[in-house]
Amino acid sequence: MMPILLIFNGIVYFVAFWVINTNAALMSLLVYVVATTVITNVTDHFESIKQVTIITKNPEAIIQEIKNELKKTCTVMDSYGVIAGENKTLICYINYFELQKMKEIISRNKGTFSTVSTIDEILR
Repeated sequence: MMPILLIFNGIVYFVAFWVINTNAALMSLLVYVVATTVITNVTDHFESIKQVTIITKNPEAIIQEIKNELKKTCTVMDSYGVIAGENKTLICYINYFELQKMKEIISRNKGTFSTVSTIDEILR
């Protein structure tokens, strides 16, 4: 579908370049490229999956809040920090719109360390 759309747009801009006005055709092409780039980046941003990694000594409270408020689950792993010692590492996958709620859950649970990464794809 994408190659057909590109070929069609190329024909339209080529005709506009020769028939209408060179400056108008080039300006129209520039607007098309910028708009396509912006739309692609914005939709990719909102559709991306976020991986939240939380390191904590008290995983039960955080897991319960994530289950209740986000209706999600986590993977729990044992971990060890040089300074903090024995910990649990939670890995959760959420969408962009759930990220703010996840930040609220994490902020209510003191003594945690967390990171957020954007995931391009999850294979199942």
